[in-house]
Amino acid sequence: MGTFFAHLSFYGRREPNSRAGVQGRTSPSQAQAISCTAKILGAILCLMFASSLFADWPQYRGPNHNGVSSDRINLQWSGAVTNPLWRVPVTNGLSSFTIGPDAAFTQIRRDIDGSPREVCVALSLSTGAELWSTDIGVADYPFGGVGPDDGPRSTPAFENGSVYVLSSYLTLYRLDATNGAVVWSTNLVDGFGSTIIAWENAASPLLENGLIFLNANAGTARVMALRTSDGSLAWRSQNEGLTHSTPTAATIHGVRQIIFATQSGLLSLDPATGALLWRFSYPFFYATSLGASPVVWDDLVFVCGAHGYGMGSMVVQAARTNNAWTVTKLWSTNNPAAHWMSPVAYQGFLFGQFGIQQYDSPTAQLTCVDMRTGAIQWATEGFGRGGTILVGDHLVCLTEMGDLVLVSTDTNNYVELGRFTAIPDFDPYTNRCWNVPAISNGRVYARSTAFGAAFDLSVPALKLDPPQVRPPNRLELTARTLDGTPLDASRASAVQLLSAANPTLDLSLWTRLTNPLWLSNGLLYATNLVRGNSNGFFILSEPK
Repeated sequence: MGTFFAHLSFYGRREPNSRAGVQGRTSPSQAQAISCTAKILGAILCLMFASSLFADWPQYRGPNHNGVSSDRINLQWSGAVTNPLWRVPVTNGLSSFTIGPDAAFTQIRRDIDGSPREVCVALSLSTGAELWSTDIGVADYPFGGVGPDDGPRSTPAFENGSVYVLSSYLTLYRLDATNGAVVWSTNLVDGFGSTIIAWENAASPLLENGLIFLNANAGTARVMALRTSDGSLAWRSQNEGLTHSTPTAATIHGVRQIIFATQSGLLSLDPATGALLWRFSYPFFYATSLGASPVVWDDLVFVCGAHGYGMGSMVVQAARTNNAWTVTKLWSTNNPAAHWMSPVAYQGFLFGQFGIQQYDSPTAQLTCVDMRTGAIQWATEGFGRGGTILVGDHLVCLTEMGDLVLVSTDTNNYVELGRFTAIPDFDPYTNRCWNVPAISNGRVYARSTAFGAAFDLSVPALKLDPPQVRPPNRLELTARTLDGTPLDASRASAVQLLSAANPTLDLSLWTRLTNPLWLSNGLLYATNLVRGNSNGFFILSEPK
């Protein structure tokens, strides 16, 4: 069973059994020492816990490049949680949000001195107020087909106090995350001879281990890694044409790799050197645009292109023997398929928004597909060309019309668990969600071509108060939420109290205590705990 670590607190020093046991009480000096020790150590562990409990959403499709978050969210979508923390104008563009420690970053189209420009903006996480904006180049989209709300499609990436932005015309920027100042920039067209494809660049920069991975569409070695430190070239490799797809980083058979959906097929490269690991050609001809990212589960890789452009979906299986790779197609189909909506993978199944028949539309279906066979498990209409992420073991979907929807990962039936309007006043030309939601610290961030909004769906973390000594030789523990929100009965019933003599033990080796936990006035109590060497440390555990 998966566990969610709560705040750690413990009995910091075991009192000798002699006098306290006989007297049935602890002396004031001993009690004060115990309390102080527990408070200090508990505070240290609380700080460690708080810093690692949640991850930011540092780039397109999250911290692991796969649309998956380990955040824990409230599953009761009613009442105050459906009220936005903020909802502000964010026009125009199809860029999604990236979330750093202090700000949300996205790209927009804005007129500056009468000229349309692409701009990277930072918004306050608490209020949505614009903190800064930086001009990153011309906003010109001559191929049409999108609408008056057209704008940049690439999503910024955040790392170590910097924001990395790739413009529609292939200029890469490193910006200071605190004020938007340009640290460095490199024009790939001028520097490498890059060619701009129809509908311009839509791929987002992918960051890992000090490198930025992208397809520069230049010369005969088009795929590149640039250094985050100064934008210099680390390596370039392979003559594979640029698409609108963002690459994916994944580990297959213990080997880290960067997987691109190019114009000819899937391409896997060693991230350190750019050496070719494997490639696999599409069972269809590339046409016009392919915008979805490759999706990896175990050794299976999914990719798709729009049915309306004569493309479809496929899954390949990668095998490695004696350092040699072989790749086999498991299945391919021309329906379902998607233009740019990347699904997520969970336990061997794909969940995502797929187009219907010839063209994707606002009626596009949320669909569950078996990655191993291609069989459609279920599909339901009305989700459109928004985005789906996996949070824990639940789906959080943003519909094209602006609803946030909570869906079970049940593979047999569509099970909707919650829904509310995140972005109101849908308009197919000026206010639509062709974006992927983001999540950080339990807060969900949604964008349309007109607005951005944030919602607090977090579950308050738990903490244990310093233990109280009770005669004759017992401890009493009190658990509460970090923010003071009363603990409810349904959550309290799932909490387990574990104990160990050594806090470094693997969680599976901790002892589950059978002492009853009882709830009163929003606090959870454990009483009559025996003091001894075997249970000097306590931890709360919850199912994910």
